[in-house]
Amino acid sequence: MNKLGKVAGINLLILFCYMIFIYISNKGTGEAELGILILAAFCITIHVFLNFGLGIYFVFRHDKALGRAFFLSAGIVLVVGFSSCLGSVAL
Repeated sequence: MNKLGKVAGINLLILFCYMIFIYISNKGTGEAELGILILAAFCITIHVFLNFGLGIYFVFRHDKALGRAFFLSAGIVLVVGFSSCLGSVAL
């Protein structure tokens, strides 16, 4: 499997795990939807910035393929994370 597939797969697995944890931990509270929305948005923001930072790091360390994989993974996490953030509130 190429670098993009590995990086994107690992990042989507991480996203799935903490979204499930956030959803389960806030389901019984009074304002569950707002708690899920805030925690998920915070975690997704940190996840995207970490991927973007790692992309910059690897591009400057002369591993451009891995850097591009992290940049694309940041975009994938942003799109999928935003959708799952709003989707978990709708449930």
